[in-house]
Amino acid sequence: MSLVVNHNMMAANVARNLNAHYSNLSTSTQRLSTGMRINSAADDAAGLAISELQRADIAALQQGARNANDAISLIQTADGAMGVIDEKLIRMKELAEQAATGTYDSTQRLMIESEYQQMASEITRIANATDFNGIKLLDGTLSGVHDGSQMTATGALKVHFGTGNDSAEDYYYIEIGDVTAQALGLGNASTYDEDRNRIIAEFKANLEKNMRGWDRGEAWQKAAYDNIQGIVDDFAAKITQIQADMEAGNVDDYTDAWNALTQEQKQFYGKGLPADMPPTADQYTAMSQSDKEKVLYAYTRAAIDFMGDADDDGDATTGGFANLNLNTGITAFENAVGAAQPAPTQEQQDAARAAVDEALHSMSVALETKWDAAGRTVATQEDAQLALDAINNAIIEKDKVRAHLGALQNRLENTITNLNVQAENLQAAESRIRDVDVATEMTEFTRQQVLTQTAVAMLSQANSLPQMAMQLVGG
Repeated sequence: MSLVVNHNMMAANVARNLNAHYSNLSTSTQRLSTGMRINSAADDAAGLAISELQRADIAALQQGARNANDAISLIQTADGAMGVIDEKLIRMKELAEQAATGTYDSTQRLMIESEYQQMASEITRIANATDFNGIKLLDGTLSGVHDGSQMTATGALKVHFGTGNDSAEDYYYIEIGDVTAQALGLGNASTYDEDRNRIIAEFKANLEKNMRGWDRGEAWQKAAYDNIQGIVDDFAAKITQIQADMEAGNVDDYTDAWNALTQEQKQFYGKGLPADMPPTADQYTAMSQSDKEKVLYAYTRAAIDFMGDADDDGDATTGGFANLNLNTGITAFENAVGAAQPAPTQEQQDAARAAVDEALHSMSVALETKWDAAGRTVATQEDAQLALDAINNAIIEKDKVRAHLGALQNRLENTITNLNVQAENLQAAESRIRDVDVATEMTEFTRQQVLTQTAVAMLSQANSLPQMAMQLVGG
C-alpha cells in the first residue's frame, strides 16, 4: 500500500471494523437490557414468526383454562342448587309416606297435601331462579342442540378451551336438563297445552341431537338436515290437531291409533278414564275438563306410539292415515337424502332414517313418565302410595343430572391441569427461541466491547499515519 495523504485506507478499514463491532455491541446491549434474543424481525425472521404463533397459543391456552374454571363455577352453582332440591325431595318423600297411611282424616290430609305442593313449588322456583351470569341452569335452557350463531347462544352450553375449533380437542358441551317439579313429575300437574308444547320442543331437540355429528359440508347431509324443520312442523301440527278435533268431536280419525295399541297399552293409557276409548262426540262433550285432559293425554300417547313404532318393527311410519302419520315429513326427508349429489351410500341413508326413528322412539319412551298422575298429589291415600315410587324416580332423575355434572367437573379439572402443563411447555419452547442466554450473550458483549475498544485505539493510530508523509515533504 502506497503512502498517500489524500486517502487514509487504513483508517477507513479500521473505522469499518469499529462500526461493525460497535453495532454488535449495541445488539448485545439491547438483548441484555430486554432479556430477549429476538427484538425485531431482523434478529431472526423465522424464529420471530414461530415464537409469535407460540405466544398466541399460550395466551389462548391460558384463557382456555380460565374458561374451564368459569365452567366449573357454573357447575358448582347448579350442583349447589340441586343440593337444596335434594332436601325438598326428601321432605316430599316423607310427606308422601305420612299421607300413605290411614290414620289421618281429610282435614289433616289436606294439610299434608298443602305442604307437599309447597315443596314442589319451591323446587320449581329454585330451578327457574338458579342462574350463572344470567344463564338459567336448571329450567331446561341448557338442553338440546347448541346454537351459537346469535348474540345469545341457545341449547347445550359449549365450553371452549383449546387453541382451535376441533371438537376432539378444543371444546365440549355442558347439557343440563329440566329439574323443575313439573319435569320431574311431581306436584300440581301441568296443563295439556304445556306438556304438548314441551313434547314438541323435545322432539325437535332429539331429532337435531341425533344429527349433531353430521358433516354439513356433504350435500346430502345438508339437504337432509335442512328438511328437519318440515318434519318438526308436521309433528307439531298432528299433535295440535288432536286437541282441536277432540274439542270439535271429530274422534273417528283417531280410532286407528287407539286400535293399534296392545291391550296392555290401552289399559295403561286409558287408566282412570270415565269412558271407553275412543269416546263419542257426545261423551267427550259431557266430560269434565279434567277428564277431557285425560282423554287428550291418552290419545296423544297412542298417536305418538302410532307415529313412532306401534308394531315394534323399527319402522317409524307404520301410521297409515292422514291425520297422524309423519309420512309427509319423512318422505320429504328421504327425498332430500336421495336427491342429493353425490348420492349417499345405503349405509348413510339408513343412518339418516335412523335419526328420525330414534327421535320418535325417544318421545314414546318419555311419555311413560311425563304424563303419569303418580307423584302429582298426596291428597288421597292411594295417590300418596303412588307418589312414593314417583318421588324415587324423581330423585333418580335428579341424581343422574348431578352425577353427570360431577363427572364434567372432574373432567374440567383434568382439562385445566392439561392446559396449564401444555401452556407451560409451550412457554418453555417459546423462551428457548426468543429469550436471550445471558451467560452466552454476556460473553459476546465482553468480546465486542474489547474489539470496539481495540478498534478505537487502532483508529487513533491509523489517523496519525498520514503525518509520516509530512516528514518526507519536510525533509
